Amino acid sequence: MTDQELIEKAKQIKALVLDGDGVFFAGTVLLDPKKGEAYKERSHIDGQGISLLRAIGIQVALVSGEKTGFMEKAGEKLNNLPAVKAGKWPPIGIFTGPQGSDKVTAVAGWLKTIGVSWAQCAGMGDDLADYQFLKKVGLAAAPSQAEPIIKNICHFIAGRKGGQGAIRDLANFILEVRGIDVLTLDLR
Repeated sequence: MTDQELIEKAKQIKALVLDGDGVFFAGTVLLDPKKGEAYKERSHIDGQGISLLRAIGIQVALVSGEKTGFMEKAGEKLNNLPAVKAGKWPPIGIFTGPQGSDKVTAVAGWLKTIGVSWAQCAGMGDDLADYQFLKKVGLAAAPSQAEPIIKNICHFIAGRKGGQGAIRDLANFILEVRGIDVLTLDLR
């Protein structure tokens, strides 16, 4: 794919689907044996990137094979932002449990609901559970630490790792090719 073809794909994006561990979260689970609790790391820079994309009308979904409550809680937080409460941004789609072909089914249902085609959808994943849905999206992206099998099918590879700015790298790219100055966006 040429650089110009990639730019044209990015200009057509109306939706973004993000995997959980290794993309939205850093992929590391910290355990506190005294409290019996687990923690996952994510980046506020990525959260800002998601907000920037939502501010230009791109709808976002989080799709994770895990049903541990982490993705659900993160989605809940993103759906409680003032811009969502004011009706300026639609809620984020949250899908937990699907892997492989089930991710394709979940994303297909969401895309149909919001009236967006696969060609108008970007996706970011990092491992085998994301392979099938990344093959279907119009703009496939991966964080820098993604498995080679995933990077080989992606159009965009972020400079940063998942959970550490990879989503923001993709957001910055989409905004840049559209000529959008982030300082002019209303994020409230």
